[in-house]
Order: sequence, then C-alpha cells, then structure tokens
Amino acid sequence: MKKKIVLAAGFAALTLRGFCADSVLFKFKQKSGDSVSHISTVEEEAYINGYLNNRTQFINRTSTTITEVDTDGAALLHTQYMTTQNSLMEHSGKNLSWGEESEVRIKRDDNGRLFDSQNPYLPTVQGIPSFPGYPVKKGESWTAEGKEVHDCRALFHMDSAIEAPFTATYTYSGDETIDGKKLQVIDVEYSFEQSGKIADMYQGSTFRAMTGHARQKIFWDNSKGDIDHYNEEFEIVLQDITGNQFVYRGVSHGEVTGYKSLNDDQNMKKIEKSVKKYKLDNISVKRGEKGLTISIENIQFEPDSDRLMDSEKEKLRKIGQLLKEYSNDLLITGHTAARGSAGARQTLSEQRAQSVADYLVGLGVRDDHHVFTQGKGATEPIADNDTEEGRSKNRRVEIILMD
Repeated sequence: MKKKIVLAAGFAALTLRGFCADSVLFKFKQKSGDSVSHISTVEEEAYINGYLNNRTQFINRTSTTITEVDTDGAALLHTQYMTTQNSLMEHSGKNLSWGEESEVRIKRDDNGRLFDSQNPYLPTVQGIPSFPGYPVKKGESWTAEGKEVHDCRALFHMDSAIEAPFTATYTYSGDETIDGKKLQVIDVEYSFEQSGKIADMYQGSTFRAMTGHARQKIFWDNSKGDIDHYNEEFEIVLQDITGNQFVYRGVSHGEVTGYKSLNDDQNMKKIEKSVKKYKLDNISVKRGEKGLTISIENIQFEPDSDRLMDSEKEKLRKIGQLLKEYSNDLLITGHTAARGSAGARQTLSEQRAQSVADYLVGLGVRDDHHVFTQGKGATEPIADNDTEEGRSKNRRVEIILMD
C-alpha cells in the first residue's frame, strides 16, 4: 500500500507540472539508425606532491550510432572513440602526440541513465546528463546518480578500473539563443569520495583513495533531444599507499559536430571526378572502415624527413579545395616503405602525417581540433616492398573523411 501511495503522489506531481507553460520535458530523442558525433577538448594540469609535472591537451572524438531501441525507450548505443593527446612535459619541453582507438556498446534510457556497458573503462563519466522524467521549470533543480570510471592500471598496478559513484545536482537556469538555436542551459555539480574501505577492493595495488568534483554548464537542444555543447571545470585527487598525491585539474569543452556520412559509391565517384579535374597523379579514392579515404601514393618529402616537397604542396592545395566542400573531421595517416628500423619507420610515418595535417590546417581546410593524425609505419603495405614500384605505393599518406 505504501508503494502505491508513492506512485500516486509521483503521478500527481507529474500532472501538475504539465500545466506549467514555461516548463520543459527533457528527454533524449532516440531512434534506431540515428548517429551523432562529438568533439571534446580537455586542457589538464597534473601535479605530483604539489609540483607541476605536465600540461596535457586531449582531443576526444566520439561517433555514436543507435543500433536498436527497446519498447521501453532504452536504446543500445555503439560508440567509437579516438583520442589525440599532446603533452608538454615540464622537464623536457618535448611535445608527444598519439592516437588511441576504443569502442563501447552500452544502453541508455531516454532520461540519460546508462547501464549494461560492454567496456568496463568507458564512458569515463556516466549518467551526465540525466533527467527527472517530468517537466522542469526555469530555476528548478533535481538530482540524479552517476559515476566516474578511471583507468589507473598503470599508475597503481591495478587490474580493473576505479569506479566513483556520485549524486549530481542539476539546475535548469534558463534559455539562450546561439547561432539562431534556442538552447536550454543546465548547470551541473557533483563531487565524489573514495574511502579506505573501498580501496580494499583493489588489494595488491598501490591505490589508497580518490576524491574529486566537477561543474558543468550544458547547452541542451531540446528540439533535437541531445547536447549542443558544454563547458566543464574539474579536479581529481588520487593517493597511493605510500602517501604520494596526484592531482589532475582542468577544463573541457565539447560540441556536436554536424555532418553526414560520405562513405558511399556516389561520393567516392564525385571525389574521383574532382581528382581527374585537378589532374592529380598517384591519387586513389576508396571506401574504408572509418570513412571515405583519399590515398596519396608516392608522396614526396625531402630525403629522410617530414618536409614536404613544393610539388606535393601544390597537390595538397588542390586536394584542400575539394576537402573544403565537406565538413567531416579528417584522419590523416602516414605510411612508409619497409626500409630502416621499425621504430624509425613509425616515427617518420607519424611526422609525415602531422606535416600534411599542419599544411592543410594552414590552408584553412579545417581547424586543428577537427584533424586527427596517426602513423602506421610499414605495417599496412598495399604493394610488394621488394620492388621500387611497390615501395613507392607503400610510401603514402591517407586522408580519411571520417564517418
């Protein structure tokens, strides 16, 4: 009987709220086959025992597709992640860059709550945003559960992720019109704390405790039922059993990137036509796993360097013109022939991919938050490395218009 009273009271509250003309019912609009991509940039400082160790910039790209929707509105999400990290080490001043790829399949109800993740390390922040299931007026607040998941296996010699549950407080603070779109502004705050007892779960590791807090401002597009963009400030404090303290403090910004998939025969033929129009040699276009791929074979750099020859700059200027017709993010991958050591080939392929990326950014083809690079060395040959003709084909840079 008590349970029935609670349910009746909840229904009455929902009914009364529905009469408020200035209230908003926040929901994720989830339809099978829909997809969305996000770019987030994180600027982070890391301190060890009070001393600044490094400043790091992370650029994270996620592409999420709704693969199915249950009758209760819960959707199965398939999200692919790619992360580029640039770290300026205080003791050396050396810039380090690399890309990591991962994926997760997870369910989300239309109020934003996540469950049944098939990857124990992703997403890092789960349950933000989550909505109450009833219309909310401006100035009104609600709370919802969530958790942060941190992969500290290397730092603390662990074999699993650290999970930190929290209760977030949300406030619908008002509306803003940005670039002609009416967006709902939601402020979010939460903190978390790991006690020594929770640390006992990670026996054999050097982990002792974790605390942290975050503040977000979410700009929600209720017409689309998704986040338009957000800003965040955060701090995470970790301790090991010997008393060392690791502090991570920073800000982040994320946004939806609006573009459509180009990975079909029609767009492939369109780009091939442009390649012929510009009379570009040693260029091929193909459909790939990540998107439509423009492969520049036998790309010319100064000997054993990442400095582009003038002839290749002219070729890239023409390729840049056709890339400007699309808004998709770019993934630029360097490949080498099988000459020299594996380590040298890997480094050279990364440097050459970055050189092409820098040149395209300089041309205004994309800004540097929408271009990703990686090097594959000689691990993915497309021709025989025993002939000069084959090696020239393998010595290539691929530009992918990403899905």
